[in-house]
Amino acid sequence: MSDKHVFNERLNRLEPVDRKCYYCAEEECEQVDDCYFVPLFKEKDKTNIAEYNAVKYSKVLVGIPRCKKCMALHQSLRRKASYYAVGIALSGSLLGILTFESFGAIVSVITGMIAGALSYKPLANGFIDKAGILNQEEGAHTSETVQDFVNGGWRFTQRAA
Repeated sequence: MSDKHVFNERLNRLEPVDRKCYYCAEEECEQVDDCYFVPLFKEKDKTNIAEYNAVKYSKVLVGIPRCKKCMALHQSLRRKASYYAVGIALSGSLLGILTFESFGAIVSVITGMIAGALSYKPLANGFIDKAGILNQEEGAHTSETVQDFVNGGWRFTQRAA
């Protein structure tokens, strides 16, 4: 579909030919496995029989060139965000346990866990933005090849049946 990628049949993925990092636009991607591979889905077959609904999808991975520095930053800053999110969840839960009695404590624990889970992605993206590079999704969404797939009916997620 693009002269910027070659298809690796064994791994069912498009590997980039151009090695310029999409995330920092400075370095070169040294190894193809350093790339971020975004999964794309296209509806292949759909069955609707009375109560039975099923959808089969085609899936392809599209490689976005990424240098070792950006790959390491993505991994370490996502890890840092997960520690912060766990800290938020534990703090909210502990605060609820110390300040409320039974039912209030349970509600606070659940609220703390939800707050921790919901804070992960914004924290990770904020840390990555501060590092001066694109996050994985932004890099994937700006790729011409990915945009060609999306314009051809491919999606970033599978729809439920």
